[in-house]
Amino acid sequence: MRSIKDTILEYLRLLRLQTGAATASAPLVGGLIMGQRYINSLVVLFILGIFYHIFGFVLNEYMDIEIDKKSSDLKDKPLVSGTINKNKVLLIVILCTLCSYSLIIFFHNSIYTISFFTISLIFGGLYDFYGKKIIGLDFALAGGFFFLCLTGASTISTDFNVLVYLVCLIYFFQIVFNNAVEGGIKDAEHDLIGGAKTLATFMGVNVIQGKIKMKKSFVVFSFSLRIIFLLLLIFIGLQPKIMLWSDEHILEIIILLLLIIILFTTLFGFLKSIRFDRSRLKKLFSIHEMTSFFIFIIVLSPLLDIWITIFLLLIPGLWYLTFNVILYGKLLEPRV
Repeated sequence: MRSIKDTILEYLRLLRLQTGAATASAPLVGGLIMGQRYINSLVVLFILGIFYHIFGFVLNEYMDIEIDKKSSDLKDKPLVSGTINKNKVLLIVILCTLCSYSLIIFFHNSIYTISFFTISLIFGGLYDFYGKKIIGLDFALAGGFFFLCLTGASTISTDFNVLVYLVCLIYFFQIVFNNAVEGGIKDAEHDLIGGAKTLATFMGVNVIQGKIKMKKSFVVFSFSLRIIFLLLLIFIGLQPKIMLWSDEHILEIIILLLLIIILFTTLFGFLKSIRFDRSRLKKLFSIHEMTSFFIFIIVLSPLLDIWITIFLLLIPGLWYLTFNVILYGKLLEPRV
């Protein structure tokens, strides 16, 4: 019989809590760039993001259980191993949905906030149900994050400027990359065995005798998403409220250049991989994702005060590393 501690850890693994703060940053940043500075409202947006994260990942775990069973690397996941009864999963999803709407209605009773959040749930749910059955639904999941960011922004006003849409697009293209490229490579082996239809498998990503095979179309697609990400950041830096590209922000620009080098070094690292080493790939993905987020926040830093910037730079990364150690015993290798 499992101890209470082991049971709690298994539920936390099911919730994929290690990346919860990264997801929660979407509504939080959306609110911040619109001028939201009330601590209570910002805490609510963070919690709302955590609930959205749990909704999406738990439902995804439920829908992908049969495909995940095809991978020996995923045999210890809670639903695959059977340590958590899959019938309890839908209850968690329903509770997260009810708690989310309760928070919005109680703290931000706006039809726009409710509508944006509802759209984000629909897009997220669409991906969870059909993401392995219909090619390209990574864009639906990304759409969910676009509207999740708008959810946070709408708690102040719906008079959105160009900056708001640019920031929402950052989340959109980041999620497409995270899911279609990183997730596509990481899960290529068992996705093919399980018959999953993803952009990665469609573009010819394959694992043959322990070696990764990638077609040029997938590599071009991956680089294109990163270039779009950087172009959006350049446009954000040019916005009147930010004006990052000036002599006043030389230190930030130098840091950004160093981070961009790390970004492309890790990108080359996993796109040029020959041997399918899931452990190594997950480490590269972790470094790449954290670097992407650091770049994003530093670009926004002129709009935010120093303490908010430090908080956004530290919390998602520390949250990720801490929960990885607690749940999996390793800093950069979650068992996903």
